[in-house]
Amino acid sequence: MVQYVLLLNYKAGGIHSVREDPGVLRRLEESLIRWEAKILENFHLLGEYDQCLVIDAPDNFKAYRGVLEQELSATADTQILPAIDMDLFIDMAKRNFHIEGPHRWQISWWAKIARLAFRWQTTEQYVYKYCRPRTITGRHHFNSIRGPCIVVANHTSMADALLLQHALPQRIRFNIYSGAAADRWFVKRDDRKELVFKPWYQSLALGSFPIQRGGGSRTLEHSHWLLENGANLLIFPEGTRSTSRSMARFKHGVSILALEHDVPVVPCYLTGMNNVRRKGTSGMVEAPVSASFLPPIRFEAGLSVPDATHMIYERLNTVHKAVQERGVEAAVEASEAVG
Repeated sequence: MVQYVLLLNYKAGGIHSVREDPGVLRRLEESLIRWEAKILENFHLLGEYDQCLVIDAPDNFKAYRGVLEQELSATADTQILPAIDMDLFIDMAKRNFHIEGPHRWQISWWAKIARLAFRWQTTEQYVYKYCRPRTITGRHHFNSIRGPCIVVANHTSMADALLLQHALPQRIRFNIYSGAAADRWFVKRDDRKELVFKPWYQSLALGSFPIQRGGGSRTLEHSHWLLENGANLLIFPEGTRSTSRSMARFKHGVSILALEHDVPVVPCYLTGMNNVRRKGTSGMVEAPVSASFLPPIRFEAGLSVPDATHMIYERLNTVHKAVQERGVEAAVEASEAVG
């Protein structure tokens, strides 16, 4: 969770509504809670703005700003500002680094060809060495997809993307991109000499692009641009690795992108990767794994973002529960279903 400051400037009609029914303010709080935000402080202001709320919210909360503003538009104009602890900000300001990227050249033909050359180094050597035996099913679900799509999967290991990239049909994999933490993989610093930490390497060899922790107005900007230019996206909607027997609540970024661009979402259920590389370890061990692609999800026009997110979650969670009860065969059966 990240802290934000939400500033509201009431419109004339909004002020009248508040005077007529103070419960309007409570309904504002309900809107925020519906978007998974927790209100820490709530102030009435005597200045340019009328109200200030300090909230705890998911990392990509500001990405939902457009949808949230629709709910509040009749009442107030809003400003949503991510906040950072002052001591941490001072510490960051002292360091000699900056975030580099995203690099739009990564979708060019020459970058795609170069990415092919990097495949063995970046993914294939690890999949062939450690992901054994491996079961991959459901690739036929991509046959009906002609334009861009968003591939999503459950997330239990830092190595999940290795198997998922390997399992994708080549025409999808050739033009797919995924986000990575900007402050870890896209920091340009003089004291980091390793090739893997070079921002250009992440963009070129892995097809990654920077995602700012704590969201911000540019959280989904590059993802929107990629879809507009015919690229595919790979996203783990849990946002972080799950360490329990239950999948974590999905973030809404996938739904926002899929609804705005009218693209299908292809879920994939992964098993065994938490045994290949367990959380808290740096090494990998051999273990059986599987990747089961499920029928694409196509959203009807007018569907709300929370409802779309719920549909994606339920599709994967149904398989998750079945796998826990009956084993990997349940995921294989689900991948063979007709979309």
